[in-house]
Amino acid sequence: MRQITKWGKALGIGVLAGSVLAGCAANEDGGNAANGSGNGTASDGETKNVTLRFSWWGSEARHKAVLEAIDLYMEQNPNVTIEPEYGGFDGYYQKLVTQLSGHTAPDLTPLSADWIDDIAVKGNLVLDLYTLKDQINLEAFDQSFLEKYVVYDGKMIGLPMGVNGMVTAYNKDFLQKYGIPEDTQWDWNTIHDIGQQVHQQDSSVYLLGTLDFRTFLQPYMSQKTGNQWINDDKTIGFTEADLTEAFAYYKSLFDDGVMQPAAESSLYSEPAKNVLFQKGGIGLAFSLASALPQMKTYVPSLDVASYPIAADAKTSGVLVVPANPLAINKDTKYPEEAAKFASWLLTAPESAAILRDNFSVPPAAANAQSLADQNLIDPTVAKAVQTALQDPGDPINGVSNNQEIAKLVNDYMQQVAFGQSAPDKAAKELIERMKDKLASLQ
Repeated sequence: MRQITKWGKALGIGVLAGSVLAGCAANEDGGNAANGSGNGTASDGETKNVTLRFSWWGSEARHKAVLEAIDLYMEQNPNVTIEPEYGGFDGYYQKLVTQLSGHTAPDLTPLSADWIDDIAVKGNLVLDLYTLKDQINLEAFDQSFLEKYVVYDGKMIGLPMGVNGMVTAYNKDFLQKYGIPEDTQWDWNTIHDIGQQVHQQDSSVYLLGTLDFRTFLQPYMSQKTGNQWINDDKTIGFTEADLTEAFAYYKSLFDDGVMQPAAESSLYSEPAKNVLFQKGGIGLAFSLASALPQMKTYVPSLDVASYPIAADAKTSGVLVVPANPLAINKDTKYPEEAAKFASWLLTAPESAAILRDNFSVPPAAANAQSLADQNLIDPTVAKAVQTALQDPGDPINGVSNNQEIAKLVNDYMQQVAFGQSAPDKAAKELIERMKDKLASLQ
């Protein structure tokens, strides 16, 4: 596949990731996203001052890098003021939806791939960037990657801030301590059997911390059926028997000590925040490449391998996504200036030198190559992206990313994890509730 080859070369083989919300209104000074259009140029041809709000989430390292890049852009474009708004990931989606409905959303914001259907497709709340192609250096991106991952119904909903992929992140010290070869070919059988053996050696440690819909159940079912979680015609892509088997396997991970008890792991929203993981008591985590730098602050010996793939898998199910597609509010007052900034941020060599791998591997192959040559990309992140791109699963369709369905699935996974519902009962009820939800989406 063309996108694999291009980033593979850039990184160096062997060296190495229905809405009804309204649009956003404006303040007169352009400090908020606003109705109308403009390009920062006054009617008499003079450049006028423009203010754009740019919001994002991430780690302190990411915040620092983005702020430095913003300062450089404003130095090069003194008529443009970028107002930064940033914080953690927890609650970001809810905050953004509230801003959109309250007409206070920023001019530019990254999207999680999970939100594209709600905000960009059904909601139609962001600009089609093809309409701003004169302001965007689209040639810097691999066109097949754009078409496959950020174009929906012929509209480009955002610019990828990086190339991201799901891998198995492992603590090398943990594997060595419990006699697990680093070249282990992980599949769902080895996950269970090795995890059980580890816990039998030491009941205070676990091979895995926590799993959820995106990191386990969705790709597991994709491997089993070869289908999307929800088919394009809004029918369910699996049978009740398929889901019962998946829930039974998931339950066995708890029952046999492969996974940390749900009462402990459910306290943490991501692996890096799990205290037991930080202390070396958890060996593996399924993670996107972009999350690895934060994980490495606690586990410096972190390395990566391929995401588990069943021997009889119909597709790899390996998640490859654009890292945080950078979208432009549909009602920004200055769409052209917003597009120019977004293009510079993601394609300019001087910006890439600042951002490095804070959004995973840079989306522009030339910049990825340059940073790799200078050893400015974390080799673990680069290796993770390359590993995921070796056998990517099919892109997840829009309806399978529906946030309400994802929450519903995670709720039933929690019931199974806590022993509140048997696998067959959970599968039957979840399918019934998903059908009800899908009927409302027709």
